[in-house]
Amino acid sequence: MAGGASMDKDKKGSLWYRLWDHRSLKEKNRLRSFIPYILYAVAVFYGIIYLSILNTINRERVGTTVKTWFGGDSKEIIQARQTEEREIKKSFEFLRKRVSGGR
Repeated sequence: MAGGASMDKDKKGSLWYRLWDHRSLKEKNRLRSFIPYILYAVAVFYGIIYLSILNTINRERVGTTVKTWFGGDSKEIIQARQTEEREIKKSFEFLRKRVSGGR
């Protein structure tokens, strides 16, 4: 019987017991009800961070066009894309601060 008492003492000293097992059933159910909200918050924050990274990476890229099976985009689409890229780069050059060394 002494072995059983020491097992209860070990169980009560464990991290799992201190965090979860000592709580009442009502308290456990209340805490479990927060799980969907926590998962939703993680998904939203991940999405915000992911989209901000994508926005930073793709800042100077012009929107992609649907390519055909035969030879890609037409000449008009390519010219329009190049014109738009030049305009975007020109606008960024105007906003950027000049630094020494021409960098």
